[in-house]
Amino acid sequence: MQLSLALGAVPFADGDRGVGVRLAAALGVLMLGAIIWASTLAGFHRDLRDPRRLDDAVIVAHRPRQLAIIVSWVAMALTVISLIAFGISASAQAQGGLAASLLLTVLVALPVATALPGLSRRYAEGAGVIAVSPAGLTIATARGDAPEPVPWSRVGTVRPSRSAAGSLVNVGCGVRDAPDGLGARVRWRPGAQRAVARWAAEGFVPTAAEVRALDLESSWSPDPDPDALPRSRGGRWAGLAALAWALLACLLMVLGFLAVIVQGDESWWVGLLLAWAPVLGAVILAPRLWRELRADPRRCATITSQGWFDLLHGQGLVRWEHIERIEVHQRHTVVLTRGSAPPFRDRDLGNRLNHRLEDAMRSSPRPLPSAGPLFREIGPHHLPYRPETRAFDLVDRAAEVGGIDVRRPPTFEEMRGPRR
Repeated sequence: MQLSLALGAVPFADGDRGVGVRLAAALGVLMLGAIIWASTLAGFHRDLRDPRRLDDAVIVAHRPRQLAIIVSWVAMALTVISLIAFGISASAQAQGGLAASLLLTVLVALPVATALPGLSRRYAEGAGVIAVSPAGLTIATARGDAPEPVPWSRVGTVRPSRSAAGSLVNVGCGVRDAPDGLGARVRWRPGAQRAVARWAAEGFVPTAAEVRALDLESSWSPDPDPDALPRSRGGRWAGLAALAWALLACLLMVLGFLAVIVQGDESWWVGLLLAWAPVLGAVILAPRLWRELRADPRRCATITSQGWFDLLHGQGLVRWEHIERIEVHQRHTVVLTRGSAPPFRDRDLGNRLNHRLEDAMRSSPRPLPSAGPLFREIGPHHLPYRPETRAFDLVDRAAEVGGIDVRRPPTFEEMRGPRR
């Protein structure tokens, strides 16, 4: 959409200022609209994505909606192609009949692409879902209205059937009306029915293959598969793209203000007053983008005889005597230091400014929320590592070399509970 608007803006910009200004206007439309279009696509994809979680449980059966997904993608493709074609036709000053037909296509396809994903998601959620966790089997007839999970020892026999309601007809677990509460077209995810039947008979012991196929928590398996860790490559590239876009936008605004000042217009002082904002943004974003490009998430830290040496956040050596404990929660690793230890210093200027703003707002009689955590991760005595960094692989060695207290979540056997 932004591309079509930019192409259309080229011939209509003020011709007295030359092609450069016309191209700058088109580039400005692209830059200002890119974030809106990205947010629109993110919401579109979110509504089309199948549900994966129900509180702490993982959904293994829900109503499919393949037709709605196909129609939504076709409508989105028609919208984008028609808008780009309209922009090209406008810049080439094509015949009005072609432009009218393209606009008509947009007027039909855009409402479908906008409304259908959300409507189909609510329709699917209204049929109910089935979710699993170490606590048992959860059967919910409406999103957000989940009953207590039925312990695996009370689930009983799960009949082989593609339909979830058909599999649970004779389940002796105190939810005899569950098939009536579930929609007739609620279907198991591939491999889910066989896995649920086995767990009901043998206890909740997911294999590595089941963890991967059903997106279960890797800690739920007694022998977790390292390949089941979250893959962050797509998220990392999306973050890099957002940082690059924001940095480019700041640099273009700085150049625009400088051009106004150099030309000596009567309002040049307005550009001088406003230029500080994009300059500050560039100063914050450029080092942040450089750190993200250089970061190797799998080389987060090393263990030495002196202490824990942080590489991911650039904190350097954290001596053993300063570390109070290390916690591992679902493979999220956190190094906690004592109150007397030197505090960690966040190297991000934007985070430090945000912290000071929050502190100032706390003393205000009418405190206003600041930008919030945003990119913040590091606290004065809090050094976190995401699962994909595999910092949890270093914890046992840290306990051995440094004598550090390591705290982990409940073991698999504790979560599973007593056997029948």
